[in-house]
Amino acid sequence: MNAITQLDVLDLEHTIARYGVGDLVRYWPAVNGIENSNYFIRTSDGGREREFVLTIMEQPSNAGGAYVPLLDLCTKAGLPVAGIIRNQSGEAIDRYDNKLILLSQRLPGKHVYNPTLNQVAALGRFIARFHIATRSWNHPVPDYPRTAPWIAHQAALVRDQLPYLSRCLLDDTVKAVSHLLARRDVSDLPHGIVHGDLFRDNVLFNERGLTGVLDFHHAARGVLLYDLAVAANDWCTDSTGLTNPDRTMELLRAYHRIRPLTGAEIRLFPAFALYGALAFWLSRLSVAIEREAGRSVRTNNPEEFERIVAQHRAHFFYLDERMLNA
Repeated sequence: MNAITQLDVLDLEHTIARYGVGDLVRYWPAVNGIENSNYFIRTSDGGREREFVLTIMEQPSNAGGAYVPLLDLCTKAGLPVAGIIRNQSGEAIDRYDNKLILLSQRLPGKHVYNPTLNQVAALGRFIARFHIATRSWNHPVPDYPRTAPWIAHQAALVRDQLPYLSRCLLDDTVKAVSHLLARRDVSDLPHGIVHGDLFRDNVLFNERGLTGVLDFHHAARGVLLYDLAVAANDWCTDSTGLTNPDRTMELLRAYHRIRPLTGAEIRLFPAFALYGALAFWLSRLSVAIEREAGRSVRTNNPEEFERIVAQHRAHFFYLDERMLNA
């Protein structure tokens, strides 16, 4: 979450020359990135113009060495992801100023901030296809890091910085989620590769439908249900943090038609929505406190997820298999 790396035209010309993708026509920084620096690049090669995304890794990918192979696997499976382009030496990862860089094709489409039911359903189908495409993949992938010990540690770091009511909400939710993650039926849930960060600013749409899913840097081995929980918290809640039943059911039904959810997954979805909301509330709180301490970091507002946590605690979202098969 460091400051953006500034590149000028000579830096970019020298960098993309190693890829053989044509001459630089135009470039501009992407504004949505939080953890890495990204530049859109337009090149011309024999009269043909193409657009790429150059990513400068400001910190190591949480997916580690699995990041590039995972994107390769998704590309081969026909999923709409931005596959990594190799340089002229055949290497997927290059360097700029001692930082790792990646080049990928720029996918068409735009981010949506008030998704329709059709767009939510398209995301559900993508998540199911992603889970199916990766379920037999044996490549070493880190375990999802936001475990019960992580939650307890992060909560201890931030709780004294919170006002009284927020601190009470945090303490109660940490207890509930810690209890959840210690349950045997949770450990028995289907596991596999999770994206871990399926927010609206990581998905692209055009008039035809879903055109791209971005940012697999948080991919890990974890509980598959967690991806649906993270997506629902961002795609299916209103400005107060309250869950929208129509959007949530559309997401889950679309997923369920491709990879049927087990009875335990259906029963535990509301609890995992709370778990996902708590994990991102804590993550954003930690970064916000670093920023207040004077570190130059980019972050999102933690109050957004505090509202979602509060609504999950106040309103139980009922779900059963009959509703998914309706």
